[in-house]
Amino acid sequence: MKDLNALLFLAALLAGCASEAPLETALDPQGRTEARATSVLTLARPTPRFSEAARDYLYLAPVEVNEMGMRRHYLWLGLATTVDRAWSWAESSEPATLVLVLDGVPVALPLAPWDATAPGFSTAAPTYSTMRAQVTLDELERLATASVIHVQLVSTAGAREPFARWRGEWTDWLPFVAGIEPLRAATD
Repeated sequence: MKDLNALLFLAALLAGCASEAPLETALDPQGRTEARATSVLTLARPTPRFSEAARDYLYLAPVEVNEMGMRRHYLWLGLATTVDRAWSWAESSEPATLVLVLDGVPVALPLAPWDATAPGFSTAAPTYSTMRAQVTLDELERLATASVIHVQLVSTAGAREPFARWRGEWTDWLPFVAGIEPLRAATD
């Protein structure tokens, strides 16, 4: 067991040296501290009824919000598209639930809009909507370690839109989850 711990520590140390910091923290205008991942996972789904190259994008990133010692964890969702949604026939319905199937186990997460101080993330396509889904730290760790993950957005009308990973890896969130633990220990 001691050898395994030493090996894991060395692997984490080497991974940290090979990449940028796993999280950044900032104070928002309301005085809340936000810790967020530096990497955004990009998921996509083709929308061939509009164009051969048309896609809808779903960007995901973990965020921790600390408001006077009360810590909450969220998935930040950025919605983007290459389809001109100004046409009424191209409008998409409002997403209400993010469904994640982690190694065969479904997790339904209700969605809510971010308030005016939504964290900004760099995305390839401009986002037209940002939302959040409250999660636990355990759920974030399960996301980062699951072997198979399926993602769907369920609209207010009940339509299901599946998304597939486009760029990034779920395992990229492991350093974020590990980085949150020392922050928690420092304030407990």
